[in-house]
Amino acid sequence: MKHIFTACLALLALGASPASAADQRMPTKAPPLAAPPVAPWTGCYIGVNVGGVWAREKYTDPLALPPEDALGSHTASGFTGGGQLGCDWQSGAWVFGVQGMFDGADLKGDHLFDGDVFHTRIPWWASGTVRIGYLVDPAVLLYVKGGVVFKRQEETIIDAGIVEAAAEKTRTGFLIGGGAEWRFWTNWSFFVEGAYLGFDNTNITFTAFPEPPATVAGPPFPLRIRENAAVFLAGVNYRFAPLLP
Repeated sequence: MKHIFTACLALLALGASPASAADQRMPTKAPPLAAPPVAPWTGCYIGVNVGGVWAREKYTDPLALPPEDALGSHTASGFTGGGQLGCDWQSGAWVFGVQGMFDGADLKGDHLFDGDVFHTRIPWWASGTVRIGYLVDPAVLLYVKGGVVFKRQEETIIDAGIVEAAAEKTRTGFLIGGGAEWRFWTNWSFFVEGAYLGFDNTNITFTAFPEPPATVAGPPFPLRIRENAAVFLAGVNYRFAPLLP
């Protein structure tokens, strides 16, 4: 019996040894590579922008009997540039944010009507908006935005090279637009966007100046100016939130 038991153990050992050797020769499967972490969009940022603005100005005389007398129109256009700051909050593929923007500008335009030159200059504009975006890619955000916009407006009426009236006003309107932002490097992103600025009709009071040979100016008078503008911007943002969570 003892010899039979010993023989059985030997057979078992012989049967197990090749399998063990084969197991040792088989390469171990490498664990799957983890997906690289995605940059979160939650956080605040600051940046700069540059672009162009086209503002359409349409003049009427509110004191004229109905219908109001049309006094012509022109487009004040030029370059603009400035900065923005804001904060975003990401929920899944959606990104919600608030933003403030201030841009200097030198927009100019004029037209001739009945012997007078109506001239507009816009030195700055600013906005406060909310935006809603969707991540079509972890690094690419498409968004829409809307809010309030402010604009400084300087108006002059020139007759034969002499300024006969002038006015200044900070106007308030609305902004609606959209764009795309690409997070291209660590905490940096690049964006392009367009927006429509609406200011509707506003009465602006002009101060009259004396025209030689007169030495006394006439009384102040209003003109109604309807204005709408298109803005196109490109810029970069630096995000304070780290790239990796």
